[in-house]
Amino acid sequence: MLNEADHLTTAVNGITADFFHQYPDEFEFIENYVRSHRRAPSKAAFRAKFPGTTLIRSATDVAHFCEEVKNSHAQAEFLSNVQEAIDFADRGDLRKALRHIQKSMMQTEVSLEGMSGNEDIIRDWATDYAEAEARVQRSKNFGQAGIPTGFHTLDERTGGPQPGQFWVISARLGEGKTWTLNRMATAALFGGFNVQYNALEMTRAEIAFRVHTFASSVYGKEVFKNMDLSQGRNFDMREYKEFLQGLSKSVKTWFRVADQTRGAITLSTMAAQCERNKPDISYLDYITLLENDNPDMRIGLTRMSAGIKQMAGRYGIPFVVAAQLNRNAAGRRELSGPEDLAESDSIGRDADVVVTMKQMSKRVIAMKLAKHRHGRSGFVWYNKFLPNTGHFEEITFDAAQEVIAEDKSDDDEESALPKQRTSSFNVSKASGSDPDTNPKRIVIKKKRG
Repeated sequence: MLNEADHLTTAVNGITADFFHQYPDEFEFIENYVRSHRRAPSKAAFRAKFPGTTLIRSATDVAHFCEEVKNSHAQAEFLSNVQEAIDFADRGDLRKALRHIQKSMMQTEVSLEGMSGNEDIIRDWATDYAEAEARVQRSKNFGQAGIPTGFHTLDERTGGPQPGQFWVISARLGEGKTWTLNRMATAALFGGFNVQYNALEMTRAEIAFRVHTFASSVYGKEVFKNMDLSQGRNFDMREYKEFLQGLSKSVKTWFRVADQTRGAITLSTMAAQCERNKPDISYLDYITLLENDNPDMRIGLTRMSAGIKQMAGRYGIPFVVAAQLNRNAAGRRELSGPEDLAESDSIGRDADVVVTMKQMSKRVIAMKLAKHRHGRSGFVWYNKFLPNTGHFEEITFDAAQEVIAEDKSDDDEESALPKQRTSSFNVSKASGSDPDTNPKRIVIKKKRG
């Protein structure tokens, strides 16, 4: 750096004082100098700060030694973490040892980010041609280059989630994030793609019942309602079994669900799923529930967001992740942008596509393409939302306004009814007694519905 007066190469490679285990003070001086003067310090200035230094050599290849420093730092960090994991294992805490190894793998991956060489897209065009050819073939086979989402406008404007992309589906609490991921995953399954689904707030059975509801609304002789399946009533077990048997024979792809009943789901868990199962797409519901060992939620989410983006690129599949919108989104009528994602700005920055949602009434959900890295954003569409019967379909603006008006009218009628009503009657205390002279009064509160 000093010989070439080159501070840009180290900045591009992400080199900081943390990478220098023996000389952190020296590099921190260089960082502070660059920050103040917008250029690297001279050799004279460095010697004045560190008299008698022998660090200045004749080397001039800054990029090469950036890679050497990265390798050295990553190796030292990894070996240190492995030793700590061995210490946990020696004390009998295997779970903690495993988590420590997983954490060290992610840290090492982050340290080594950017080590791959640059490629000349003008002369090394064969890889790009092959990718274009693959997208053309997918478009012929499935009608679009990406994986179907089940929402026409979203598919039309984006082409669907494509290999290496990171998508975020966001809403306030209880406004349909999980239902949307279920709908998208079911559309991917019936589109001929293998689905990996990570459920962090629901069980495997609860996700399965929802998928069965969506599937039966399209392919079944009758609709198996989600609420009925969940409560174990109002459906015939023999017919349900026949439906499931027929579904397993007609659908050639698979839908794997991982929940937290057998342990916490981490980024390393998701990477292992990609290695073992080789899915076409992975869904995560939702990111803030992913195990985070950093006490600072924002820092933890920043790392997790970067980790998901890296996995999407490494395994060549899209990741679709649910996320929460913050309180700013709650008080507004219009749909939010990526800046309203809760806890961390990095999620919106890392994402290729951000979809925000708002429940306009009990049967209408509005969606907005809030960010699209590869095309225009800002499009809004409306959906009729009847999840219990497996209907979550796009409708026109005019149809949405009619349904919203009907829902508002129903809500007004319900709010006009008394909240609760009481009635009473007399019951004789014992056989043969006179109810008028010896009554026992019972009060029953009748609730609406």
